[in-house]
Amino acid sequence: MKKETRNSQYPEISDEMVYSIVSLAATGVDGVERMSLRITDEIIEKFSITPTVKGVKISHEPEGLLVGVYLITAAGVDIVKVSKEVQAKIKESVESMTGLEIAAVNVRIEGSGI
Repeated sequence: MKKETRNSQYPEISDEMVYSIVSLAATGVDGVERMSLRITDEIIEKFSITPTVKGVKISHEPEGLLVGVYLITAAGVDIVKVSKEVQAKIKESVESMTGLEIAAVNVRIEGSGI
């Protein structure tokens, strides 16, 4: 049975809700095909305090949430431009919908046009 994690700053906002917001924000950016979940992420999740769900990893830091996303982009897109748009969209979406501060958004492109 999977235990539900909660954040300590806003206990009414579950981490799963933040995962969903991040995933929707990232996939809403033009040029992003889908989220990527590597098999190693599934293994790490079993042993880690900070789980990875559907290509999203978050950890609670004193300065705010640290968000990591793993993406597959469309073929021929400007990866730097798409990554910056994803970072901005995630930060804006999470902060406006939850009131949580985002310390950083790290984008990892796992593939393009696959």
